[in-house]
Amino acid sequence: MSIVIGLVFVVAAYLIGNLNFAYILVKFLKNEDVRNYGSGNAGTTNVLRVMGKNVAIPVFLLDALKGCLVVVIGRYVLSLNEVFLVLGGIAVVAGHNWPAFLQFRGGKGTATSLGVFLTYDWEVAIIAIMIGLIVLAIWKMVSLTSMVGMTMLPIFALLFGRTVTEVIFAVVLCLFSLFQHRKNIGRIIQGRESKLGQKVKMKN
Repeated sequence: MSIVIGLVFVVAAYLIGNLNFAYILVKFLKNEDVRNYGSGNAGTTNVLRVMGKNVAIPVFLLDALKGCLVVVIGRYVLSLNEVFLVLGGIAVVAGHNWPAFLQFRGGKGTATSLGVFLTYDWEVAIIAIMIGLIVLAIWKMVSLTSMVGMTMLPIFALLFGRTVTEVIFAVVLCLFSLFQHRKNIGRIIQGRESKLGQKVKMKN
């Protein structure tokens, strides 16, 4: 029975991940698909460029919250073991990145991953966030900030002697992020990556 509950939890986590708040809020406020503007990504950074911080901040918080919610339900409500908890965490990020209800074109998973890991292991997550903020302050590139921050998760999980399961969990989330940022990596190398503060106009 516990295996069935665990599997249902993982599927539910993926569906929760499908709640893409960048898409939902822009659709509600402007009746537009945010993916038709800017980077074409349904995430916080693109919303910041096309709608501004007043919409981007709620998007970030809500996307992070759904990651938190999955871990809280799995750990404290269902009392699942670490393996199912990790699978649920991976599933909610996968649902955000590749949502079935949005033709598998979602976001890049940074906010949701942070929400998941802050709830799963706040010590490791806080260090990753702090290092990411330093990168943002110096280079002003959100994509670089996200990738560096996500790369810190497995590094510090390993340095802190966390379980093999947690290290693998952190590696998977890191690889998700790097894969979703693959075009950004190319632009960074070419010196063409957008920096914080650049905006894209959306029609009125």
